[in-house]
Amino acid sequence: MEDVSFDGLTVTLEEVQDNPAKYARELERAKKSPGYAICRCKPGPVATPLRLVIRRYGALFHLARWPEEGYLHDPATCPFHALPTKDQNEGEQSIEAIRQTPDGLNVRLDTSLSVRTVGVVIDRGRREIAPNTVSRQSAPLLGFLQRIWIEARLHEWTGGGARSWGTCNAQIVAALGVGKLNGKPIQDVLYVTRRYEPTKKAAIAAEFDAFLSRIKTSEGTSERGLLIAELNAVEPSKYAFVTKVRQTHHSFFASKAVIDQATASFREAWALIGNQHARVVAIAVLERTKDSNLRVIDIALQLCNSAFIPCDSSYEVAMANRLVAEQRRFRKPLRLSADDALLPDFTLTDTVPETAIEVYGMETNEGYRKRKAQKQALYVQRRMACIEWIPPADLASVCLPVRR
Repeated sequence: MEDVSFDGLTVTLEEVQDNPAKYARELERAKKSPGYAICRCKPGPVATPLRLVIRRYGALFHLARWPEEGYLHDPATCPFHALPTKDQNEGEQSIEAIRQTPDGLNVRLDTSLSVRTVGVVIDRGRREIAPNTVSRQSAPLLGFLQRIWIEARLHEWTGGGARSWGTCNAQIVAALGVGKLNGKPIQDVLYVTRRYEPTKKAAIAAEFDAFLSRIKTSEGTSERGLLIAELNAVEPSKYAFVTKVRQTHHSFFASKAVIDQATASFREAWALIGNQHARVVAIAVLERTKDSNLRVIDIALQLCNSAFIPCDSSYEVAMANRLVAEQRRFRKPLRLSADDALLPDFTLTDTVPETAIEVYGMETNEGYRKRKAQKQALYVQRRMACIEWIPPADLASVCLPVRR
């Protein structure tokens, strides 16, 4: 992990991300003067310092890439690296569901966060758009979560040894910035759970409670909130289900309809909740009932390996865990467009040229075998190196290319 400097200190970025409260005072001083921190991802003298934005998030401060300077950082190892923003005309920008701005992300979700109500709210909050109306696109929950993972570079692994939820929290918060979500300040309507620290237990609980207090339901309106957290368990209760997340003592009710929808839509993730070799990250829409209880009215799940790299199956989790254990550099391509004709399961970035990795399955399904053959043909046609694993063959039998 790269070093960063601020207020006369030089420490690893991982140390700052895992212990944000420890450096709050120094980051606050650096935010006032000179107004930025410095990234040390490139060794040796640098004519212009690689500045980092210092942003306040609640009582803490987090580091983010300086606008339009992400391309200056080390592309192989630095989480602040980003490609230059593509030029788009004003019309294209105006209809995108998720936009990058100098302040952070500007997002329109297909879930309403402020709803007029009559009695008890029972809908799941989907927006209705009048026919023949041209309006800005809206993003589903999972699409939003995956875009966050990309902006935070959490879909990449740079060869380190571990990644904690503290690192995820810091990089997600940095990616979100002080942007907007459905027209509201993103920090007011979305909370990313903090890594549990015994010495900061009271402060962390107070911060989360302050966020939850903004979720209110009255006779006329319902103000909802979004939560990003690692899902720990979903258990039956007297009335329906209780969802439990890591890093906090809070739990949230969920109806049978919501849980049935989640199990059907995110079967691979659902099956590995609580598995010691995997992680399941949830983005949930929370609402308060008339009895002041908090309930989940919509949820999306993202399956990850033990280092929070997104995966699509338990076999991909196993492959990603092996790549992390062997300290390989790789990324998980995420499909954000239907135009992505050839999207590998993983891409090794420490070989020249890069090497695709495909984890195949469902060999008994004729349709799947046909799509597999088409994909293999595309690799040959484009002369792209590709390593295949076809379970149940032993993962250890897969020979990976030597890193550069």
